[in-house]
Amino acid sequence: MNVIGLEISTSAAKAILFSLEEGVIDEVLIKYGQKGADTLHLDPKRVWAVSIEALKKVVYGTKRKISAIGLGSAWHSLLLLDADRLPIGPIYTWADVSAGPTVELLKADLDFSRKYYQKTGHMIHAMYPFWKYYHLLKTAPELIRKVRYISSQVEYVYEGLTGEIGVSKCITSASGFFNAHTMDWDEDLLAMVDLDPSQFSPLRDAPHWAGLRESIAKEVGLPVGLPVTVGFADGAMNQVGIGGDRAGIMSFSVGTSAAIRMVSLEPKIPDTPSTWCYYLYKGKRLVGASTQGACSCVDWFLNNLPMEIRSYDRFETEAAGIDIMKAPYFLPFLFGERCPGWQDQRLGGFFELRPSHRLADLYFAVLEGILFNVFHCYKMLTVMVGEPEKIVISGGIMNSKFWLQMAADIFGRELLTTGVTNDSTVGAAVIGIQAAGGLKQASDFEPALTRATPSPSKNIKLYQERFQKYLELYRLTAT
Repeated sequence: MNVIGLEISTSAAKAILFSLEEGVIDEVLIKYGQKGADTLHLDPKRVWAVSIEALKKVVYGTKRKISAIGLGSAWHSLLLLDADRLPIGPIYTWADVSAGPTVELLKADLDFSRKYYQKTGHMIHAMYPFWKYYHLLKTAPELIRKVRYISSQVEYVYEGLTGEIGVSKCITSASGFFNAHTMDWDEDLLAMVDLDPSQFSPLRDAPHWAGLRESIAKEVGLPVGLPVTVGFADGAMNQVGIGGDRAGIMSFSVGTSAAIRMVSLEPKIPDTPSTWCYYLYKGKRLVGASTQGACSCVDWFLNNLPMEIRSYDRFETEAAGIDIMKAPYFLPFLFGERCPGWQDQRLGGFFELRPSHRLADLYFAVLEGILFNVFHCYKMLTVMVGEPEKIVISGGIMNSKFWLQMAADIFGRELLTTGVTNDSTVGAAVIGIQAAGGLKQASDFEPALTRATPSPSKNIKLYQERFQKYLELYRLTAT
């Protein structure tokens, strides 16, 4: 059985042709481009057009029979619709934290913050759709008066493909409007922003699907009524794509931001806000932590250097030769902090700089600081869900042997990989296979795993010592 996994990410549409027997057969990535996206905001029409283009490229590139389309998308997006379900303005992505100043006022109410965290499974933060909407309600009332419906990036594409209005609980569990215990819209939170459930899409669970509408089927060259899944979040689909829908497997993705995740059969929400708890499907939760800056910090560093020395390979080679214990430290909060402290306004930067430090020392510190941020979250997460049997790593870090070795040393273990470029797109395809009847349940999918990193090196003790210093700097710079 062949299916298409279609992921609508923050910067591009990704499509793969996939089967359980062969894995990824073909893949396409098309960026939205400067006119369609600035990371913070996406043009809905451009997102739709590029998604259709990616879909067509996969379909026209094969003679195989396609049995379903599995949809995936980035978490935390907000799209406002009018009475005719037409977009009002852009898609606000997770990266848009313009609500920060407004949100800070409510975060100062510690009793409200704790109640909100315990109710939703995540802290008050400007990236969540609820707080984006709350901010617009306070700052752009003339815009809000035009709003009739609340939607998201993947809902918009799903509705366009099928004509059905619907949203997965997986997507909504990270929206801020949702109650992690009742698994429904939270009435008190909706009242806080003058909304009611009728303004949201009907809630669905995996592997819910609707048929491809006739006009789209003719355009992309697929059968009318082909199953299209309702759409699930990229982080959740990454977990499925690595075979992580079972106990003891942690996904660890390092892209623009970074995240670690494990499956739980019940909500896991600590008393003190640190990690998050979202919904996967079929009653299962995804417990994890996400950082605000990862490869984005690396890009920031290199992009501020002269073009002639802007080389990953050069800095990787030079960083491998530095004296680790004499290196500076880096707090990777250039874009604020998500987990574990949830401080939108936290600042990043270098510490303990010396005249002897070169650019390679700073580059080393950036890579180390990103992993220390994740490892800090890891220590908190494993208190709740235990140490994982396996950690499967993916993302931009896979392009750096030096960074992978550093990860093995900091985590003190070998890390594994599926060898696939986009595990989240594979996860979406797996749900598509389930929808088409090719799998009884998604947890039956178990890809082959191979070593992504060498064994931890002799530097493991050095990183343990430096991590304690990182924690000290973290505490000293808390706001």
